[in-house]
Amino acid sequence: MFLDEAIITVKGGDGGRGCVSWRREKYVPKGGPDGGDGGRGGSVCIIADDDTDTLSDFASRKFFEAQRGEHGKGKSKNGKAGSDLVLRVPAGTLVYVKNLNGFTLMADLKNDSDKVLAIKGGKGGFGNAHFKSSIRQRPDFAELGEPGEKITLKLELKLVADIGIIGYPSTGKSTLISVISSAKPKIADYPFTTIVPNLGVVNVSGRSYRVCDVPGLIEGASKGKGLGDKFLKHIERCGILIHLLDIGRAAEDGLSANAKRLKKDYIAIRKELTSYSDVLPKKKEIVVLNKIDLIGNDAKQIEKQLKKEGIKVFMSISAAARLNTDKLAKKLLPMVLKEREKRTADGESEAQSVPVLHPNLNSDKMYAYTLNKRLDGSILVSGKRIEQFAKMTNFSQEGAVRRFKDVVERIGLRRALEREGIGSGSRVFIGSVSVEKHIIE
Repeated sequence: MFLDEAIITVKGGDGGRGCVSWRREKYVPKGGPDGGDGGRGGSVCIIADDDTDTLSDFASRKFFEAQRGEHGKGKSKNGKAGSDLVLRVPAGTLVYVKNLNGFTLMADLKNDSDKVLAIKGGKGGFGNAHFKSSIRQRPDFAELGEPGEKITLKLELKLVADIGIIGYPSTGKSTLISVISSAKPKIADYPFTTIVPNLGVVNVSGRSYRVCDVPGLIEGASKGKGLGDKFLKHIERCGILIHLLDIGRAAEDGLSANAKRLKKDYIAIRKELTSYSDVLPKKKEIVVLNKIDLIGNDAKQIEKQLKKEGIKVFMSISAAARLNTDKLAKKLLPMVLKEREKRTADGESEAQSVPVLHPNLNSDKMYAYTLNKRLDGSILVSGKRIEQFAKMTNFSQEGAVRRFKDVVERIGLRRALEREGIGSGSRVFIGSVSVEKHIIE
């Protein structure tokens, strides 16, 4: 099943809990703390893989979670980190992340092995051995593992090919790709036989390039008629477009009428490309006439008539009879290589023009937080590190609560809350954790 769009939810693995443990050895009457740390949860990565050309793996399964980290153990044994989860998608997949404004582009995985870290796993909690110091010789607490974050992603596939074959239904696009490449599309004598794009690899003179056969376009495709609006996006990633025109009906219509019909068909498809996006009409395009076996030498006359109308024909072929198809494949190779160099250069220029953003260097510091008073009167404390700290504090352990209060005092959070006028009955949240009873005395 071909699938080019999917919405999924991914979650990083939870971090393992730290361990509270004490040395118990013969002849060591007062063994110290030896609780190990929990392991970090696995992360979720998305990688482009040329061995797949569809997002069908995400059709039925919508939730993906990385492995959680193991809990710490006694004798200072740390828990094992959770394995990362790798999701494989076709090259040409756009990854969007959902936020308050909808979906924002996270990564464009254009080429094989391109990858993006979608979400990190949660941090493993420290065991009580970590908290031993000269003033805290018997720490009786450990941290909880940090929960893995969860996000919603939209995956959108735009097939990457050197050549895209476009045209009206039944012009012979599927036949052509089956002749010049390894693709085996469905071929029949009725419109819209092709209902999904087909990818094929063409081998010429020891080199290869990829060809994409897009389902037939009709007038109004950009507005939803036929299948065009669903698959026009795949043409955006093609380097060169082959605009295939069917001259097989010349015997019935006459040469002059056929040339006029071909011009009308050509203009209609070009209009749809322009209506869909600003990118498509700017792509390099070559016009190829198909089914010349049905009209013989009259193909040359039609080429001349089309040239007078401003439509230059690159070549006339018969895909079904394999006339000039090998010649077409060979003539396309140097054009493909030149277009690849151009796209590579454009891609590098685009990458160089992207500004490098330097995040706040204190964003991971405990004192990098903000206070916001909400409509219900509660106060929300936000900050990456302080929220992580609150989630990992085990408030059922007295020693952990004391440590929490010490940190709140040291970073000035308590004083900041007092300036906001908190008192008995006030509600305070650090992220999603309610902490007022541990701050307000």
